[in-house]
Amino acid sequence: MAAGPLAAQEAPAEQDKKDEKATELARIEVTGSNIKRTDVETASPVQIISRQDIENMGARTLLQVLDNLPAARPAQVDSKSLFTGSDGASQANLRGLGAQGTLVLLNGRRLSYYGAPAGFQTQFVNIDSIPAAAIERMEVLTDGASAVYGTDAVAGVINVITKREYKGLEVNLVTDKSSRFDSYGEHQASITGGFGDLDEDRYNVYASVNLYRRDPIPLSEMYDKKPAQYYINNPNYINNLRIGTGSAPGVFNPGYYYAIDPVTKVRRDEAAPGCNNVLAVATGTRCIWQTWLNNEIEGGAKSERVTAYVNGHFLIGENTEAFAEATYTDIDLTANGGTPRAFGTTTGNPQSWFSRNTGTTVNQFLTPWLGPDNEYNHASPELKAINGGVVGLSYLLQDVGGNHFGQRNTDKSYRVLAGLKGSLGDWNWETAFASAGTHSVTYQTTNVNIDGFIKAFGPFTIDPGTGRVIISDHPAYKFGEISEANAALIREAFPTFDIQSWTRLHTLDGKIEGPLFNLPAGEVRAAFGFNATRETFYTPGNEDAANGKITQQGGSWFDGKRNTYALFAEAVAPITEKLELDMAVRLDKYPNFSANVAPKIGIKYQALPQLLLRGTYSEGFRAPSLAESGTGGVYAQIGGYRDETRCAETNAIATLLRQSQRQTDVDLGNSLYNSDCSRNVARMTRPNPDLKPEKAKISTLGFVWEPAKWLSVSADWWFIYRRNEIVAPDYSNPEEIIEMTRFPITETDQANLAALAAMCADPASGVTCPGTLPSYSTGNVASVIGQYKNRGRTLVDGFDIDARSRFDLGDYGNLNIGVAATIARRNMYNFDDGSGWYYGNFVGYYGNPRLRATLNADWSYGEVTTSFFVNYVGKTKWAWDKYDALDNNAETCTGGYVAVAPSDCDGVPAWWTANLGLNWQPDDHWHVGFTLKNLFNRKPFFDPNDWMTYSGYASNLGRSYSFSVGYKF
Repeated sequence: MAAGPLAAQEAPAEQDKKDEKATELARIEVTGSNIKRTDVETASPVQIISRQDIENMGARTLLQVLDNLPAARPAQVDSKSLFTGSDGASQANLRGLGAQGTLVLLNGRRLSYYGAPAGFQTQFVNIDSIPAAAIERMEVLTDGASAVYGTDAVAGVINVITKREYKGLEVNLVTDKSSRFDSYGEHQASITGGFGDLDEDRYNVYASVNLYRRDPIPLSEMYDKKPAQYYINNPNYINNLRIGTGSAPGVFNPGYYYAIDPVTKVRRDEAAPGCNNVLAVATGTRCIWQTWLNNEIEGGAKSERVTAYVNGHFLIGENTEAFAEATYTDIDLTANGGTPRAFGTTTGNPQSWFSRNTGTTVNQFLTPWLGPDNEYNHASPELKAINGGVVGLSYLLQDVGGNHFGQRNTDKSYRVLAGLKGSLGDWNWETAFASAGTHSVTYQTTNVNIDGFIKAFGPFTIDPGTGRVIISDHPAYKFGEISEANAALIREAFPTFDIQSWTRLHTLDGKIEGPLFNLPAGEVRAAFGFNATRETFYTPGNEDAANGKITQQGGSWFDGKRNTYALFAEAVAPITEKLELDMAVRLDKYPNFSANVAPKIGIKYQALPQLLLRGTYSEGFRAPSLAESGTGGVYAQIGGYRDETRCAETNAIATLLRQSQRQTDVDLGNSLYNSDCSRNVARMTRPNPDLKPEKAKISTLGFVWEPAKWLSVSADWWFIYRRNEIVAPDYSNPEEIIEMTRFPITETDQANLAALAAMCADPASGVTCPGTLPSYSTGNVASVIGQYKNRGRTLVDGFDIDARSRFDLGDYGNLNIGVAATIARRNMYNFDDGSGWYYGNFVGYYGNPRLRATLNADWSYGEVTTSFFVNYVGKTKWAWDKYDALDNNAETCTGGYVAVAPSDCDGVPAWWTANLGLNWQPDDHWHVGFTLKNLFNRKPFFDPNDWMTYSGYASNLGRSYSFSVGYKF
């Protein structure tokens, strides 16, 4: 990248008109500027990743490319996004400021947001929808660019650039397989063809079609391949799958009954007559079944994508060119939900959820009991006597088999664009109209439809003796048989329902660029332009879910639209022969907000022929999205909600039970431990029409040094200060909860206390219990309500370092070696507008490593190129911040309040992987490649803070093998 400006310094001062024309034609537009330049080096740092670079690093998707950039941080991955609201999509995340702070462009223009916002609230561009087969290169601007592009470009810009023209026909095939998971595979096929020569025929049209498929990983391959520490922390995990002890999938299981003594609160379980899989537990006996190991939600969903891209350029007259492009992507992601649902009478917390049409009232659902006269109540007289004949039932509803439950996500996105560009004298102009949109649908078969459940098991009545809700004595669903009639009822009780959402973005833009006047040092060039957009966002919601009839169903219901307008200007002025000044300003007008002015200034100074100095200052902004400031709301669940009171009380009970000499007590204690420390809680997040835009100040300062022709080194300090941040409520902070409800202490709670009392009363348990036994003071949190707000500020800064060397080995070919690193210096946050930084510096704490780096070495010898690529992520503490470190540190050897591996007590270990690739190109037609990913077959460490039990950047696939072949006709 340094070669461009350094070579320009060596150009002779005097040139004839022919040379001037050649120089003019050589001007190119670089991401982050509207002005065409004769070199690619600007005041702002820009990383250029070529198609060859992508192949050398072994990346097959745009997401995998970003995973290998030190400046990028982990973000949502489509295969791990189920039940997040934005299921089936992937995000970009520069500097850790989130997808909403990273602008993603295709050929310099915006794409529409993904239809379903992340967490039902954050809008972003789905990078999986970008046509991979047509990519020529990526330009990553690691500097603020709101002065050029407007909203979202606070942390930087990722501009994916396709081929300008293509002639001929090319076919490529790629397949990846894992050594650790036989079921896993990643496969791609693409065909690209085009005709016409812009120079000779005055036109070129080409099209590219890319097919992608990722195979799912079922639980049968995943359950025993988690990091070892997980099984130490969860000793009953594999046992609870009941492999080899429970009834096999598809084999009838009569289930078991239970009752709770109204006086002693002791629970009694009893396997139903005819049970062949009896298990003794602390409360009696149960009839158990195996977990159906075809569940794909945890291991990895199947994804199929089809992307089509068409590009055309047509020369009109001497000075005008017409251009057009169209992109269409069809994504289909599916995940089998595995084990059929069970009829399980509720004795613990009921299911709770909000819905659109029930307002702030929390919906609740409890699975009913069997009455004394129920035709399927075959409990023993002793069990029936406990509650006047009323019993609970646990029964496997397997009539619809193991493939009914699960989730499917489809997304159809497009962008069509047409424009003209040309020249008027020395000035270049361009204008285009683009229409983009996406239609996302989530199909879920997980939760109960209350009407369908009543049809199968109702009508419900109230037992006069116990006050319990009981099912019909003669329900439509026939327990004790597996039939199609039962299956039809289950499909209505657990239906597949859809959540649909649409986004649209229409854009008209225009700009003109050229010389203004001459200074003694050279020509001053400027650009002026406008941008007008129409944005719509529509998520109507499922009618049954809106009325609260779908249990625990989250969703967002928004209907928003707005017009926005922008004017921008930019200038580049050579102050001296060595000093160049860049200036840009943009005026954006959003409805309901004052016009936002975003300035930027940059300086480039050629201090020495081998040394270029550069720096920028800019101001950025992010306007509230329609999801955050429109009408409607978010009705969903909080996963992992931690209630310190209930967590401590339940763990105190569990700790005593785990000390028992009686195995049934230990099993109960293991199941209770940490069970109330991370729960799903119903939440409602209200939009806020009074939100203000986020504002940011961004700076960079660095240099490019080329001490020798074979070595180039660049280093840049970057700084981002973002304030007025738009955030959802922090529900762990009581001050941000507008309203909270709790469940009462449940029958399960009372049964647990009774089991504890029985253990302490039995000398055979070997436990010395305290005089006052642990107990419950309150029930679990049922729901919380909050609202979006402008809150707090973030400051991040650090250094980007990039070193590239090129060696001519003579008869032994060429060797290129590169090292890139991002060194974080500060990451600080304050949740209010007060002084100081409440949590201190996050760098070095969980999720914020100080160092991320890559190393690549590419040796080209004859027809073969050998590539070696290393990706490194530095170590951190387990604690999230200095306050969390009081509980999670090397002394406690815990992370997320859970034990970590003894070797990792000091913190999250550094993680690295290496890829080795061979590419053979015997002639101009064939291309064959083979890559060993994770060459040293490294296994991920246990990460208690990640729901997958290992960090998202630490793959669990082990060593993988990738083979590619391509042919050009």
